[in-house]
Amino acid sequence: MDKTTRRYGRLLSVIAIPAFMGVSLPAHAQTSQEPAAAPGSFLGRIILGFGRARTAIDTPQAVSTLEQEDIDREQAATPGDLLRTVPGATVQGGDRMTGQHFNIRGIGGDASDQNRIIVTVDGVEKYGELYRVGQFFGEPELYKRVEILRGPASSALYGSGALGGVVAFETKDAADFLQMGETTALRVKAGANTNGGGALGSVILAQRFGESFEMLAALNHRRAGDHKSGDGTKVTGSGMAGTSGLLKGTYRFGDNNEQTLSLSWSRWLSDEDGANYSATSLADAFGTVDRKAQDDTATLLWTNPASGNPMLDSRVQLSYSRTLIDQENAVPGMPALIGNPLFEDSFYQYRTLALRAENRFTLGGEGWENYLTLGVTASEQRRTARRESGAISFHPEGTDRRYGLFLQNEFIWDDRLTAVLGLRADRVTLTPSADVVNGEKRSHTARVASLALHYKLNDDWAVFGSVSQTERAPSIDEMFDVASAAGKTTSLDLRPERARTLEAGFSYGGRDLFAEGDSLDFKLTVFSNRVTDKIERPGNAVPGPTYANIARAHIRGIEIEGGYDADTVFTKFAYSRMLGTDQTTGARLNSTPQDELVLELGARAFDQTLEYGWRGTFARRATRADGDRFPGYGVNDLYATWRPDQGALAGLEMQLAVNNVLNKQYHNILDGMMSGNEPRRGRDIRLTVARNFTW
Repeated sequence: MDKTTRRYGRLLSVIAIPAFMGVSLPAHAQTSQEPAAAPGSFLGRIILGFGRARTAIDTPQAVSTLEQEDIDREQAATPGDLLRTVPGATVQGGDRMTGQHFNIRGIGGDASDQNRIIVTVDGVEKYGELYRVGQFFGEPELYKRVEILRGPASSALYGSGALGGVVAFETKDAADFLQMGETTALRVKAGANTNGGGALGSVILAQRFGESFEMLAALNHRRAGDHKSGDGTKVTGSGMAGTSGLLKGTYRFGDNNEQTLSLSWSRWLSDEDGANYSATSLADAFGTVDRKAQDDTATLLWTNPASGNPMLDSRVQLSYSRTLIDQENAVPGMPALIGNPLFEDSFYQYRTLALRAENRFTLGGEGWENYLTLGVTASEQRRTARRESGAISFHPEGTDRRYGLFLQNEFIWDDRLTAVLGLRADRVTLTPSADVVNGEKRSHTARVASLALHYKLNDDWAVFGSVSQTERAPSIDEMFDVASAAGKTTSLDLRPERARTLEAGFSYGGRDLFAEGDSLDFKLTVFSNRVTDKIERPGNAVPGPTYANIARAHIRGIEIEGGYDADTVFTKFAYSRMLGTDQTTGARLNSTPQDELVLELGARAFDQTLEYGWRGTFARRATRADGDRFPGYGVNDLYATWRPDQGALAGLEMQLAVNNVLNKQYHNILDGMMSGNEPRRGRDIRLTVARNFTW
């Protein structure tokens, strides 16, 4: 760990320890202006992105939402930890902070997966790619909400190419910590876990200035050593340290202070000497490197809901994103790697400037409503990659410019039938740098069309279905990469990938079934996704272009999620089963996850201030296309949350969890071949304590 991260860690400890012990300030429990989350099921949460506010169970799309309560309970160390209970969504690359590759419905995880899974932070698209380092960097403590939209129907609003879906993170706001009449809120938090000796320190300050302006400042530091698997084996290179921060200010003005202008900036930083070169697997074999990883996101957002004008509900966002990796002093782990250009001092950077503007028009009459959203987007991403000897042929530099136009129309008839039409077109122009050999500017138009229907049979039951087609334009990697093997060239003749998806399902939402105020939610979705002109590498032994439109894939599956919630008990369940086939070879797609079932049983006591429960994650055995067999497994977790709401302890929050209680030794098939697949984390006891002060 470097000196800077140690200094931040000491600072947070000095601030946090006295705050937990002292009771000199008046304390209140944290509140949020977001709609309350239903603890028993994701299906009762409000979903963004539709014309009229609706819950997940009433949407014609497979979507799960994690609220602040879920994020706190999970005590996540990485963004990928937050997806553990979401059907059809997972993370490749193990538990490392810099090994995050998202996989949704069997799509995602490869180095060239740009746009197949769209990841956003406050609406800003994030992406970075480097050999044996993950694509997304982030700190869970900065987020208050995560939406996981499964399937390509999300492409109309988020961008063409989202063959798998979208993971959308939303950062905290000052209003999440301040009630009416309060001007200042301070939240301090500390945490630790036993497996790897991890520690967390966090400080959040929210301040309100009058009725029009408020600010939030957050500082977090997290560190962890190498953790052990169930049989006691140390997973080398799994530990690291990271520091993150968030600054956000919001100004309200206009009639009734409806209009808002907000400016935010967040940073995630890790700067370590002697880090493992590989952040995904086979860490020892690749040796060590001094690596700095930094991710910045800045946004300027104006919103005007104009409640008195149905023709005006506007939102304009200007954003800047930068992801960089700086590597020095690499020491190869094997003699065969000495002299390999991978181990030269190198610098990689993605810088993206983007603009998004949209407006919603509201119409209605007797028995019907209509919400039409029109928008435009423009972005420019500059990709840099340099090493001591010059340009990197297998990580080409270039510029990605995109201009998009999108439409979403939501029609509601008799409050029973909902039809959502989505259309989008993106013009993508890729320009290589002068160092790319045989590189030429190329442009493509990627189109999206989707239609989704949702019909309420009665107050409890509903059916839904959708059809969509999306195209994904080639990326800079795929177009201009020249592999190290002899005889390889750029791939200038690539065509966009195309995906056609069918979805259908039904849902049930019952209330007051066994006790007053209880609820039972259930949603089943089946889908079929056919991908043509899939872009893949033919292999280094095949001379010619590094990438080609040589593959076709068919992924079909079923997803079930739901839960029961009452005053004193609750349960959740999520099941996903997928079959992914490479239709070119007939083999199983290695990006297909194992069948998985997640069950959760919980209870509440002491006027719901104490919540505790059990969660089991059960995966079925599976075999990769190369014949590697992965056995099934079952992992059991226990957790408890205590939030006293009276007396001197009001405002205190304690989270205790024992993950992998039985110390199960297991491997996940998405982490790669068995020979390089590192086991997942063994038994781990996690404890976090937070205190909120407001005045």
